[in-house]
Amino acid sequence: MDKQQHQSDITAKVLYGARWSAMLRVTGQMVSWLSTIIVVRFIRPEDYGLNAMLEAPLELLMLLSAFGLDLALVRWKTIEQEELRSVFGWLLVINGLLFLVYFFGGSVMAAYFDEPRLESLAQVLAFVFILAPFRVIPNALLDRNLKFKLRALAEFIANISAAIATLVLAILGWGVWALVWGMLINRILLAVILMFLEPWFIMPSLNFSAVRAMMAFGGVLSLGGAVVLITDKLATLIAGPVLGAELLGIFAVTFQFALLPLAKMMPVINPIIFPAFSKFQDQPGVATYYLSKSLGIVSLALFPVMIGLACIAQEFVATVLGNKWTAVALPLALLSTVMPFRMTTSFLRPVLASMGRADLSLKSAVFALVILLPLVLVGAHYGVMGLVMAMVVTELIVVFLTIGMSKAVLHTSFIGIARSLRPAIVGSTVMAACLMAVKAAFVSAFGGSASLGVLLIEISFGALVYFLTLRILYGKLLDDTIRLFLGRNRGLIV
Repeated sequence: MDKQQHQSDITAKVLYGARWSAMLRVTGQMVSWLSTIIVVRFIRPEDYGLNAMLEAPLELLMLLSAFGLDLALVRWKTIEQEELRSVFGWLLVINGLLFLVYFFGGSVMAAYFDEPRLESLAQVLAFVFILAPFRVIPNALLDRNLKFKLRALAEFIANISAAIATLVLAILGWGVWALVWGMLINRILLAVILMFLEPWFIMPSLNFSAVRAMMAFGGVLSLGGAVVLITDKLATLIAGPVLGAELLGIFAVTFQFALLPLAKMMPVINPIIFPAFSKFQDQPGVATYYLSKSLGIVSLALFPVMIGLACIAQEFVATVLGNKWTAVALPLALLSTVMPFRMTTSFLRPVLASMGRADLSLKSAVFALVILLPLVLVGAHYGVMGLVMAMVVTELIVVFLTIGMSKAVLHTSFIGIARSLRPAIVGSTVMAACLMAVKAAFVSAFGGSASLGVLLIEISFGALVYFLTLRILYGKLLDDTIRLFLGRNRGLIV
């Protein structure tokens, strides 16, 4: 089989799995998103503040729970049985230690945030680490073989079940415990389902020599992921004691909803990016071509959602979240406007890592942390808006630094990235301008009262303007993208 045919076969397999993965994950994320919106109405800002305090150290330790060994399993060209057994053994050891750290660290969190309730919450939540190895290994094996459909199916069932459980518990008045048990239910179901879909269980081993190289590679990736997470949680960690639970809850919900389009769509995309681009790690020209195409397609879907949310933030908060969250509207609008920059950065980092330059992905994350830290230290004294502005400035700087670093691996440039994003930028800009003009006219004629009907009209109008803009200016691209998603045309990618 020649190189061209091999490349075509890999692309076909990726696209087939990606379509199924996208459909399952998007459906699951839509249900999860709807559940999140409803849950917010039954949980107090104080409860979300407690959850934010729990999540900051939890998510950092969860990154260490895989230690990048999952990504190493995906990228390694051949995997021996002893290597797989050793990965399993070391994951059991690592996660056993992390369980103890989080379980007994609950009292430290309670003292730091001056919230005694955190101790019992942390002791229950610590059990997610015991489940981690039984999720990490089958996920890596599925990604390695480009079986995106099976992995997405497992996550779909677990996410839907957890979302329903969280919603029911929130309605029953469980408060922050609804969020805690929702996460536990998700991880338990995922481990069980993966065991059926990808039977893998083997006897563990602690042969360090078999996994030394994997740990070296995975350690850099884990460190990069840890830095990204610390950066995301920096505002919570630094401003938490200053703002208190209520104001921290307002910031947490602002950040959660600004990040929601990315948080719901990147889990659809990220499991595909690394294994797919790993197949072309020795072909930078081919990887650059696919980067340009895939980044353009993803931006077509995400840019209008993020910019649209910025335009209708006030109506969205008043109608969907309720009057107790009105303070979220302005910071949500500001933070949503820079999410396209964050999307570009988030897309480039795993591509760099898959090309064998995990150090560049780490460097991008470190730059973000170094830039954000002093800004948060200052912004914390100006409340929620101070923290939001710190994040806005950071995202603008980091995306340009990351694009610059990618030139060392890929045949890309600022102009090339901008060209890939141009249809989404143009369409979103026209949509935002028309939407703001219509909103101004509506307020002038009927007043500024928000209702579900007004919100739906604004969303429908914005979507129509965006679609028509793409149809008029980029008709062929729009048709090719639709056919690609439906599996009828690979010409846009191949």
